[in-house]
Amino acid sequence: MKKFKFMIHPLFIVLSALLVYFGYFFLLLSYIITVILHEFAHSFVASKLGYKLNQINLMPHGASLSGDNRFFSARDEVLVAIAGPALNIILAILGCAVWWIFPSTYFYTQQFVYANVVTAVINFLPIFPLDGGRVLLAVMSRNGQRTKAIKKVRLIGIILSSVILVGFVMTVFFTPNYTMLIFGSFLFITSILEDKQAYYSHIGLFESKSSHLNRGLKLRALAVSQNIPLYKLISAVTPDSITEFNVIDENYKVIGKISELQLEKLIQIYPASTTLKLILS
Repeated sequence: MKKFKFMIHPLFIVLSALLVYFGYFFLLLSYIITVILHEFAHSFVASKLGYKLNQINLMPHGASLSGDNRFFSARDEVLVAIAGPALNIILAILGCAVWWIFPSTYFYTQQFVYANVVTAVINFLPIFPLDGGRVLLAVMSRNGQRTKAIKKVRLIGIILSSVILVGFVMTVFFTPNYTMLIFGSFLFITSILEDKQAYYSHIGLFESKSSHLNRGLKLRALAVSQNIPLYKLISAVTPDSITEFNVIDENYKVIGKISELQLEKLIQIYPASTTLKLILS
């Protein structure tokens, strides 16, 4: 897995300092760990499908991944998006199971489990750039009208974030909920302004290789099974070499060859989980 870079928004530091000052250090720590694990889950699934993570951005309303808006398919976009909240749900269930077996752990893990439940629920909201908004965008983009889909998803985000802000105004008459104010404000802003960094980027197979040609690139030949999926071929590609894959059957007979250029074209046609056997048949 690629090295991770972290970008911390100045307002995240300010908000964290305020939470620590008012005695919410352990709650803050639980949420930071939760959102980082959440983003790691996105990154893990993305890497299996042939995408890479540039950096994790810690924002006042949570965290996001930096990259480029280039997915192989809507299916990949959905799988990457749901990976984060899915992990949060799993961690919350495991936490509850631990409570049942070892009740004494409740006091120490309560906030972590709560943070995972809240993170999962919030991220399922159909507001971009939350994961629910990404799923909605992917589904609405299946007919190829992504530009129109982005406008519609952003409009939905503006409406729902406005509802959250109205909810904050209503709490002012009782006990002001400043979390709703911060969360709603940042979602409203991100719904209006395009965040070009909040995406995953496709691992370009020939990306940056031209600069390496000046000092030479290795020519690699790898033998692979016909049952191997495309994403495993992608993960075998390295920036300092040009790879050709020799596809062999059960009798170790070469039944086909796939160059990096051909692989680049295949991943734009087939889902990354498609096996070579299906492609070559």
